[in-house]
Amino acid sequence: MGRLLHIPVIRVLYERQLLFPAVVVLIVSGVLIQGVWQGAQPVEATDQAAPVVPLPLPASRRPDLEKTPLTYFDDYWRQLRERVEDKVVLVGPVPTPAVVVMPGLALSSAEAGEAVLAEIERARLVRPLDEQATDEGVADASADVDPPDGERQETRSSEAGTEEPVEPAEPVDPTPDQAPRPGGLIAVDRDRGLSLFEVDPTRVDTFELIPPAAVPSGSYVGAVTRDVTGRAAITPGHLVSVRAEPEGASLEVSMRLDGAGATAVVNLDGKLVGVAVETGDAGAGPRLLSSSVVRRVVAELQRQVRCRALVVSELAPPVLALLGLESGLLVEYVRQDAFVPEPSLRAGDVILDWDQEAVTTVEAFETRTDALELGALVRYRVLRGQRRLTGGTVLPGADCRPLGEPPVQLAGFGLAVRWTAEGRVGAGEGWRVAAAASGGVAATAGLDVDDLVLAVDGRAAEGLDARAMFERMERRGEPTLLTVRRANRVQILALDPGN
Repeated sequence: MGRLLHIPVIRVLYERQLLFPAVVVLIVSGVLIQGVWQGAQPVEATDQAAPVVPLPLPASRRPDLEKTPLTYFDDYWRQLRERVEDKVVLVGPVPTPAVVVMPGLALSSAEAGEAVLAEIERARLVRPLDEQATDEGVADASADVDPPDGERQETRSSEAGTEEPVEPAEPVDPTPDQAPRPGGLIAVDRDRGLSLFEVDPTRVDTFELIPPAAVPSGSYVGAVTRDVTGRAAITPGHLVSVRAEPEGASLEVSMRLDGAGATAVVNLDGKLVGVAVETGDAGAGPRLLSSSVVRRVVAELQRQVRCRALVVSELAPPVLALLGLESGLLVEYVRQDAFVPEPSLRAGDVILDWDQEAVTTVEAFETRTDALELGALVRYRVLRGQRRLTGGTVLPGADCRPLGEPPVQLAGFGLAVRWTAEGRVGAGEGWRVAAAASGGVAATAGLDVDDLVLAVDGRAAEGLDARAMFERMERRGEPTLLTVRRANRVQILALDPGN
């Protein structure tokens, strides 16, 4: 090193502490000069091509789906809906959601069952009169007296004019299971706002019910329902609490339940926690029943309990003694909308006589009532407070349906009209279209159910006396002009039974 320091340039750089930087600069310069010199030399071409390395394909990703916690949350509820949506079906002539709560049984709102009954009634009203006469003739023939030997033989005429015996058909014993159920309807409970339908258990799966006590408060639940087009939807929420009601445990959830018919409330495993049923009251909202209540309600609806417009109970002997009575039945409940006009009977009255006979037991009262003809005027005597009153009421129809004026059937026009008392159908009393046969003269002309008939051929259809006007219209069978009101619009329609 001492010899290198004798070189003037190195000694100066060393004294000024620039020797190391100078060495580094020298080395870097040499490397750069070597690179430039080698790059300037020509490269010989070869016949061997460089190997092609395939580039990896870009991973496909949905542009509208980012993997965030909210995305996973939405995917889970979608998968839960897909697992259980087949257990929510549409029933009735107006597609209404129903929840399959047991094999072959679906629960829905009372409106769904009422729609089926209304459809059956409309079909009956517009059925041709000749078919009804045929049915009545068959009924009359079945009431003929059997021959002395106890065997019935029917005869038919041959082409030669003689009569030859026809073997009678084997009688069929109609059992409740074999009885046809129109629209799959089993029962309607108007008091609780429920209806029960029959579905095909081989095609529709059934929910597995879970007791509400097994679902902790605050757990995630989902409300599954369908719209009229059949599209299923699920609404996430939480189970808030299980509260006791007179009819059993009910639920409270933190979600909006505004679907029509019935809505299934399920846990994260897809098990049924409860059923929300539309009540028809927008202010009250749907009624939410727990799975335990649903099980009991379905069992009760299957028993086909007859609707009672009057519910009575027996009084204890000490109560009768203090009232100074030997017998009597307490009126517990009166279904006001089942009677036309409204009955003078009130809840709290004590019935002393019913149909001019004393009543002592509930069984005797119900037996006596069932034996009376529907629509009959029943006389009664009751104790109200300290007074004894007499009166009468018209028995309602089956299933607590009020009996009004019978409809007028115009079979030639495919039409039936009915007198409606004020307030019964929204816009006052009058003659309204009760049914219009699909494809019939009336339906083709544009008539629809609940249209109010104002005039027939320019004559006002006012009051019950207009019944004779409609009957003459049917007998004539001629083209007729009907003036009708639908909502707030008036129309004049031409009905021609010849077309």
